[in-house]
Amino acid sequence: MNNLCFLFLAVVGLSAATETGKVVSVTADGWATIAHADGSKNFLRRFSEGDRKVGWMGRMVRYDAVTDGGETVARGIVSADPEELRRVAEVTDVLRRETVDKGRLVTRMPNELMPNMALWDQHGRLVTKKDVLGQAIALNFIFTSCRVARMCPASTACMKALADRLAGESGIRLLTITFDPEADTPGRLRSYADGYAVDHARHRFLTGDAGQIKDLMRHYGIQTLRDDGTIVHNAALILISPEGRIVSRNEGPSFDPDEIAARLRALAGAQAR
Repeated sequence: MNNLCFLFLAVVGLSAATETGKVVSVTADGWATIAHADGSKNFLRRFSEGDRKVGWMGRMVRYDAVTDGGETVARGIVSADPEELRRVAEVTDVLRRETVDKGRLVTRMPNELMPNMALWDQHGRLVTKKDVLGQAIALNFIFTSCRVARMCPASTACMKALADRLAGESGIRLLTITFDPEADTPGRLRSYADGYAVDHARHRFLTGDAGQIKDLMRHYGIQTLRDDGTIVHNAALILISPEGRIVSRNEGPSFDPDEIAARLRALAGAQAR
């Protein structure tokens, strides 16, 4: 009974509301001033370390304002920029129609073009297919709360090792898409990437519209099942040419960074010639 009472009080002590506004300033310790969307007043909200690093300054954002013990924290911060949302909706709609048209044969095979996308990275920047064309790409899917060491953590560790092998080289990009976009906001992806000391300039972690990501997973042959509070899934590394064509697919979360680095260099070199 005491435990139940404690839980009840803890829940009652929290209050949350969804807010939208423009980030006016962010202090070094994470306190952000946000102008209310209708201009009526400013809010003072605490940003997580990841969101403080994202670079939301001057941006329109949406978040859940959660008050606990007198401190209001902005959780789940995402872009609310009208033009960005329009572009995302447009890509999501086209991809949905492409997915339906393909029927059961959705997964894209080698030599097929990569699907379009419009997702936000760990810097809060919108990334489209056009932004990554012209570079050889290694792409995978993870979710940050995965606790199975041989799955997402192993996959991210391999991507980190791959980036290390490519240090100082140009023409190659690493992309990681989350399949848990509701939890993996740009701020959380930033903290996750920092935890692996990734090269942010080369390796972009992407999140965004849940429907778009679900369709992207189908096009890339990634399947998930929610079971007992976690996400059960397969894993693969997809290599894409600078022209945007799928070249190969390595099944499983882990791979040989030296082998993949050599294949990416060959793809980037072919483009240079």
